[in-house]
Amino acid sequence: MKRLIIIALVSVTIPALFADEELDFYTEQFNNAVTVLEQLGFVKTVVNQNMSDADGFYAMALDRLLFEYPAVKSAQERQAADEMAILLVQQLGNDQYADAGQKVWRVVKTFSNAMVKSESLIALGQMNATDLLPHVVQILVDTNTKGPVNRTSGERIAYGAITALANYKDPSGYAPVFFAANGWYQLWVKKAANETLPLLAEDPAEHLIAIIQDAAYTYDQKLLALKTIEQSSTADENKVKAAIAGITFGWAGSSPSPDLQYKRVQIRKTALGIINTYGAGDDAASILNYLNWSYRYAADEEEQLYAIGAFSTLASDEAVQYLGTYTIELNDKKARRTFNATDERRIRALIAGLGNTQNQNAKLYLQAVLSVQWTHQIQKIAQQALNNL
Repeated sequence: MKRLIIIALVSVTIPALFADEELDFYTEQFNNAVTVLEQLGFVKTVVNQNMSDADGFYAMALDRLLFEYPAVKSAQERQAADEMAILLVQQLGNDQYADAGQKVWRVVKTFSNAMVKSESLIALGQMNATDLLPHVVQILVDTNTKGPVNRTSGERIAYGAITALANYKDPSGYAPVFFAANGWYQLWVKKAANETLPLLAEDPAEHLIAIIQDAAYTYDQKLLALKTIEQSSTADENKVKAAIAGITFGWAGSSPSPDLQYKRVQIRKTALGIINTYGAGDDAASILNYLNWSYRYAADEEEQLYAIGAFSTLASDEAVQYLGTYTIELNDKKARRTFNATDERRIRALIAGLGNTQNQNAKLYLQAVLSVQWTHQIQKIAQQALNNL
């Protein structure tokens, strides 16, 4: 029995010893190699033989490559260096050898070849090198923002960062991946980004609302986040939170730039549209002033009409009072004969809005419409709204 156990142990130990000796041999040969091209040959041999426990060799080889890379001048040697870097980071990534994380990050910063950078980023995600996660996030942020100086290179780097963040599965990567999915890239990169988003957050609401609230993001980014959450399947209360964040930002200030001012208006109108549909929950009272400003100081008639619709959806006594005040003002304009076509569209919207509140306080204002010499058609819709209360 003892003899059988000894034979079994020997049968396991001898191949391991041979493997160690073989790896030691290639390590020595690698160390004696003078050129990068020669070093690459030994790395390929170790990779092709699929030697176990070779991560120490790969990390050592990468260290040497990083040290010698700045002195590499010829095109052939540069190409060999790029190829060796890709091989090494792929092996270290596949083996999840996190101890080499800092070395792999140095590859990202040192090498100019976009494919090398991409594969290195992917390796960092495979290693789950969490200390380097913020750097990977920033790489994608920068690539999203800078645009296609070299489109192919930019897309390769972005793809590497997206794939890395998919492996990290950390919510901090959501915003840059979201903007990559809607960015300047070709479809294959956007597809990778869209497939990654559910891995980073099952419900995007929290991240999209943060984008709307954070001053670091552009108007375009805020509007995109608001429209995305409006079209998403997230809970209605999350859409309301986003809308409140949008209308708050929309009236938080102004811009001397007509383009930015226009975008601010688009954010307000999108937010108002969401409030028209879903209301404002417990925060209704906090946004009444914003809705009033959208009626009083609207950039266009559409924003005014959206504000009327939002007040109608809220349907509180305070909301009805705002609608009633606007109605009385238009009644006065009609009585003074300073009325115009825009005012007629507004009075129609206000009548409908008051009726839709189903709030009994609206009766007074609808009756006031009937006491003014409006057209027969307007008085008819006011009477219908009154009858429906």
